Amino acid sequence: MERGDEVVALVRSPAKASRLPKGVQAFSGDLSTFADPRTVLPACDVVIHLAGVIAAEKLDDYDATNHRAVQDLVACLGRQSWAPKRLLFASSLAAVGPSRPGHPWVESDPPRPIEAYGIAKAKAEIVVRQAPFPTTSFRPPIVFGPGDEATLTFFKAARSGVGMRIAGPPQELSFVDVRDLTHAIVLMAEDPRRDSFVYFTSHPDAVNVPTLWRELGRALDKRVIVLPIPRVILFLAMLVATFLAKIFRFKNQLDKKQYDQMVAPAFVCSSEKLKAELGWTPRHAFGETLSNAAEGYRRAAWL
Repeated sequence: MERGDEVVALVRSPAKASRLPKGVQAFSGDLSTFADPRTVLPACDVVIHLAGVIAAEKLDDYDATNHRAVQDLVACLGRQSWAPKRLLFASSLAAVGPSRPGHPWVESDPPRPIEAYGIAKAKAEIVVRQAPFPTTSFRPPIVFGPGDEATLTFFKAARSGVGMRIAGPPQELSFVDVRDLTHAIVLMAEDPRRDSFVYFTSHPDAVNVPTLWRELGRALDKRVIVLPIPRVILFLAMLVATFLAKIFRFKNQLDKKQYDQMVAPAFVCSSEKLKAELGWTPRHAFGETLSNAAEGYRRAAWL
């Protein structure tokens, strides 16, 4: 919008859409819209697919939203009287699976997802790659930024002064600031090449879980005590949370997918390919990233 682009947004929630910048064209619907063969989409040069689910009521919801809905989108675009110059698809580092500590994934490594969310994203990447127009799948690691509900849990725990990690060697993680990620998306959207690509989108510096809690404490001016949790205790907590979620129908933040990700040794990747090919360089270090997110939560009265 700032540079004069015309933006069309698929709008599922009118309340959330009210926060969009003035001038954005709203197209009412949700992901099921793409499955309707009668759907006619506004013509766009670039289609950016960011929708997905990271916490589901049941495991099949991960595939339905993160894979099958992508199939519907690609098929729907193929039925239009126009074709995009490029489709961007927000995949995930989870589509590749856990890495070994100190050995970041690169794009030539074969995907080895270990849980339902990552498996669905990996299958969706195949669908996107087979589309009859240029595409780019990008794989963010954990994303921090103002307004993000998924990572808000970390900040609330840090504010309480207590964090947790799995007992044993600390997990290593890649991260990205939402401002750097959106810059990467703009660069990928502007890519004039006619080929299809896959990129990791992470800051070059990885962090471990103890560092995560220490920097969260600094961002909130709190001292955080980190408790090591035995894997068996976390597994039992996951079983209880899953059982209660089925009974009371709430979105489970500790399902099998979350458990598998938390006990993995590392989720680390390299974005050297994106840097080399499109000139992307993340500018926001970890401490600054968390401070910016914390300030955004405070402004929104979420903290």
